[in-house]
Amino acid sequence: MSRYLEVTDIDYVPAGVKLTEPLIIRASAIIDGRCKREIGVKTYTERIPLTDSQRGHLSYYPVLDLLSAKGRPTQGAFGNFFGSPEFEPIDNLNIIDVDKEIGSVWCGQSPFGSPYKEVEVSYTSGWEIIPDKVKVACGLLIGQMATNPNSNVKSKKDFDYSIEYFGNNMITPEIADLLSEFELRSFR
Repeated sequence: MSRYLEVTDIDYVPAGVKLTEPLIIRASAIIDGRCKREIGVKTYTERIPLTDSQRGHLSYYPVLDLLSAKGRPTQGAFGNFFGSPEFEPIDNLNIIDVDKEIGSVWCGQSPFGSPYKEVEVSYTSGWEIIPDKVKVACGLLIGQMATNPNSNVKSKKDFDYSIEYFGNNMITPEIADLLSEFELRSFR
């Protein structure tokens, strides 16, 4: 569970708003939903197809560390005589070049000289120190939730217990702008 603020981080919330654990957890969950990922460091394992030039792209970046990899070569030691080769461990991770800032991958050849057509990579991604933009966005969300717990309610009728909502999004344009560089963008 993500937590992008601590109860002591009162500089990030509007004046007069009391910072509580439930508000921090709710705001952090909204940020994770908007960005479609956790901002903190997390381990991912994914299979990525490689182009003919042995290039691919990891989904989550920045990449902090490459932990392990397996590859499926286009051909085995005996070609494809015994069927398509299975995934095999890549012991030398130096044959995989990762641009850690944007997650692009280049992979070398298999031990038999055949290029890989797909790799399965385990890696860590995220920010070790939560960026200030995320903390500010979290504080703005907490300010919205604390001042009006039903900020998404358009009208409420107590007689027949009906509630009409504006929409399902608490992300204002200002918060969206703060979080834009942390959102997951698919390259596939």
